Amino acid sequence: MKNDLTCAVVRDLLPSYVEGLTSDETNKAVEAHLSACPDCTARKNAMTAEPAEAAEQGREVDYLKTVKRKSGRRVVAAVLCTVLLIAAGFAAKIFIIGTPAQEGELFVAEAVEENGILRLSISTPSSATAYWGWKVDTADGVANISARSVLVSPLFPNGGGTVEVPLDGIGEVWLCGRVVWQDGILIQERVARLYEARTPYVGDISALNRISELAHIRSNFGDYTNSLHTSSWPYRWTLEFTRDGWQGAIGKDPNTFDTWIARYAIQLLALVENLDEVGWTYTDHQGEAHSGFITVKEANALLPELTDAYNQTHAGCDWRPLPSVKSYYNAPPAELQRLVEITRISS
Repeated sequence: MKNDLTCAVVRDLLPSYVEGLTSDETNKAVEAHLSACPDCTARKNAMTAEPAEAAEQGREVDYLKTVKRKSGRRVVAAVLCTVLLIAAGFAAKIFIIGTPAQEGELFVAEAVEENGILRLSISTPSSATAYWGWKVDTADGVANISARSVLVSPLFPNGGGTVEVPLDGIGEVWLCGRVVWQDGILIQERVARLYEARTPYVGDISALNRISELAHIRSNFGDYTNSLHTSSWPYRWTLEFTRDGWQGAIGKDPNTFDTWIARYAIQLLALVENLDEVGWTYTDHQGEAHSGFITVKEANALLPELTDAYNQTHAGCDWRPLPSVKSYYNAPPAELQRLVEITRISS
């Protein structure tokens, strides 16, 4: 067969030729032309290369999908690891590391002084909190007890602890920011708060309410309202007990009530700097109205008597009263603890 195929004819035949649809005779004519025509040969090579390129592109797509799946799994794994690390850190924080115990979280349940060592049994009102890492730092005659607060767990199951403080050269012991022992006197948490609640002005009704609550006036003597006289001297704070309110924990008759309320009024006089008198009113079972009051001068006269009575009932106690009830306002907390002891209702 004479090879007289033109480039145009060959190009028209190439698609069928590449697909294997042309006859043997045509194939020979096309191949003869291709052997002598670089342009048509290049076109034919391009046509036969397309499936290979498409396959390569398919393989690239598959590879990218595989990479994407693996990357997705790695991202999920990384997120899970991060979450687990955060959870582990949080658990370590609340169950192991904890935070410094704060003022008011702990109180001294018992104190024993023996052979120059003060042994304190420390408790907490919270059943969900435990303490560890007890530490005693001393400086300038003051011992500071600190601890770390964590949630109760098998690792730290106890809410309190026992701490021993060597007393050589120590005049005060503080527990997490609050004084608990001073010059041989254990200071109750309530008394420490009472000391902090002192106010220079009888006109500060919120401060007066705080003091009376900490002094346990309501729980011991019943409900009352406040009446203040602050327009002229002497300044007076009167507790007006509701009808039958005077029949509190100790109220059995007017004489008992008046005796005991006068003692607690001494605490109020000591804690309000410019307070001159504390009065009280109430109505008994028969509807008879009663009233009374105590002045600073009368309170001062009672201090030696109350102190002597306390010393007689507590072996080895040799306390001395301060010269005036007002002296307790600026005295150390230990002196206020003594005043509370000698004036409180006996069991």
